[in-house]
Amino acid sequence: MRKAVSLIELIIAIVVMGIAVMSLPLILTQTQSNNALALQQEAILSTKAKIGFISSYPWDENSWDGTGSIFRVLDTTNSASADNAFDINITTDIRRIGHIEASQRRRLWDIRHANRLPNLLNNEISAASTENDIDDFHNHNDDINITDPTQMDYIFALTMNPEIFYLRDSLSAGNYLNSNTIQFDFNATNIETDTSRPTNIKMIAVRTVSQTGNDINVSLRSFASNIGQSKILKRDW
Repeated sequence: MRKAVSLIELIIAIVVMGIAVMSLPLILTQTQSNNALALQQEAILSTKAKIGFISSYPWDENSWDGTGSIFRVLDTTNSASADNAFDINITTDIRRIGHIEASQRRRLWDIRHANRLPNLLNNEISAASTENDIDDFHNHNDDINITDPTQMDYIFALTMNPEIFYLRDSLSAGNYLNSNTIQFDFNATNIETDTSRPTNIKMIAVRTVSQTGNDINVSLRSFASNIGQSKILKRDW
């Protein structure tokens, strides 16, 4: 009787150990999946933070009017890929269609001002230089290297590659002056490849990959427009 009980105990022990061993791959797979999800979430967060940081810079270094302490709309008249809807005459106007004709509102620089035009994207600055507008971040890679995870918000080593492009924004049908219907094709692939043709829309594309060979490849995009700035109106009486 005792031998029979021992045999039953042995069989039960073997079955239990077999179940435990069979569960190990599932546990390891779940752990690996959780780690991959954490890495993916961190890559998305860092990419989003980088885009937010770049977007906080001026649209173009020529946008800032230090005298008026305001950002101006830049003149893209010379570009065939840009939407150039000026009020009356491009040689005399300082406003686009839709701008309110009042002080402290959005408008272009004065006619013949030296900084009326946006910079071309082929005028890249070196990585060691200080960025002063959005396009200065083009191809300025950032490496997040973790030396002490307890002192940082990140725990994975990542590389972020920002790229800045102009998107074509000219109307594909109609015009603002006398058309009841207009058509504008907004597409992230509609990139202006001719660097001599600046437009009114800059696309900020940031790609983040893992430095440790993990299968992480996150790409996010954001868009910034040449709209200048309006000041807060104050009562003067």
